[in-house]
Amino acid sequence: MSNEPLTERQMDDLVAAVAAGQFVFDRDAPTPELPPKPEAEVMAVYSTRLPTSLAERIAAIARAKGVKPATLMREYIEIGVAAEENDRPISLTDALRALTQLRPAA
Repeated sequence: MSNEPLTERQMDDLVAAVAAGQFVFDRDAPTPELPPKPEAEVMAVYSTRLPTSLAERIAAIARAKGVKPATLMREYIEIGVAAEENDRPISLTDALRALTQLRPAA
């Protein structure tokens, strides 16, 4: 069985088969067993729009590290979430930049 959506022609053929009585539901058929749960953690998929310049920068960094851009983005998100959970809502780079702009005490 394919996970691909049915084509319009396949849908038309299915509707015609049901209308002609060629497609019958067997309500007494045994319920099939469900497949086993995956052993690895199930991944959620998010879609986001990135400016082309940022996408190109991510792709270049990923290439240099030898990973796929999606893997690199997942790592960055994990780092960001960990920082938020550990009460570090700003990056270390931003904090250092702010500290270097402070005037020394007299």
